[in-house]
Amino acid sequence: MSHLTLPCHWSKEVIENILTNSDNRDMDIVEIYGALAGDIPIGHGRSSKSVTPISKEESIEFRKFIRSKGINFTYLINAPFSFHNESQKILVREYLEWILGEFKPDALTISSRELMQFVREMDRRIPIHISTIAGIKTAAELESYLDIRPSRIVPHHDCGKRFGDLAKLVEVGNDHGVDIELLSTESCLFECPHRDAHYECLSKKDKDAGFHTSCNTAKLNSPREFLRAGGVIRPEDTAFYEQLGIKYFKISGRSKSEAWLPEVVKAYLNRSYDGNLMRLLGIDPSLKAENWIYINNKSLDGFIENYPRNRNESDEIAYCDRWTSKLYKEGEFRLLDGTNFTINGDTLELKDLGQNAEQIISFEAKKLR
Repeated sequence: MSHLTLPCHWSKEVIENILTNSDNRDMDIVEIYGALAGDIPIGHGRSSKSVTPISKEESIEFRKFIRSKGINFTYLINAPFSFHNESQKILVREYLEWILGEFKPDALTISSRELMQFVREMDRRIPIHISTIAGIKTAAELESYLDIRPSRIVPHHDCGKRFGDLAKLVEVGNDHGVDIELLSTESCLFECPHRDAHYECLSKKDKDAGFHTSCNTAKLNSPREFLRAGGVIRPEDTAFYEQLGIKYFKISGRSKSEAWLPEVVKAYLNRSYDGNLMRLLGIDPSLKAENWIYINNKSLDGFIENYPRNRNESDEIAYCDRWTSKLYKEGEFRLLDGTNFTINGDTLELKDLGQNAEQIISFEAKKLR
């Protein structure tokens, strides 16, 4: 049986709703992950203003509720991080003492090796999950963390389209008791040039809109990038990844509204979704992408099974170009804000900018001046 892990919106009602409608047969919900927002000494991979605020007391009460439902809670301390002075170390230790001693999670997700080592000095037994922010892509990179004794790794989102590397990660993981968990609703650009800078920004600031305009400008200029994204695994494609040895599928979307989650979970538990793929993705909610970008999820049947395996970038680009052009011709991919494309060979090229696309591209152009 494979497993789903869910983002935490600190809502009991949402969890009750999901569990009431999740009598699934061959996939279960095993974990919720989240963290406090606000004035904390270590970030958690999202802008604090984009996630639900909650007090320590309320978080502990929610943790008890989750435990009563037989679901684990993994606490996130997964921003890029390093120690700079002794006073900082004291603050971090106090925060970790609260997490480990009062909140009592079932595991910690961490991206910083230095912080993993610090945690291991405090607690030898707490399971550590290596965050996707650590950027592990290869088996050799995973092996360099084995002294930490991780129990799970969420690899770099590109691994969703790097099947050979993924197979080797699974092999090393099986040899050392490390499960592989894949992001499934993460639409970040494949080989995003701004990935590290984006996460570094989130560890220090609350505003990251500029990174989202860069990402989506690239997708609008080259629609194949919607399909190249390694962190997008359709509900129908989970079986494909299970055959590669994947046991955990991670639903990203802590910054989305809590009302969004039940629809997404239902789709993955049913391994089927008849609707707009964009609705399933944890895209920055301020863009409201699902309201004006449409990709018929069912029209992508067969896409992942025939994706190039040779790691040749030209072949991958050509393959995704053919698919996006085909979808556009058939009306299965379209922008509802008036944006239009022309087809040059097998490549979609922007022709007319609609209102939403123009706002994004104009914002990006001003930022680069």
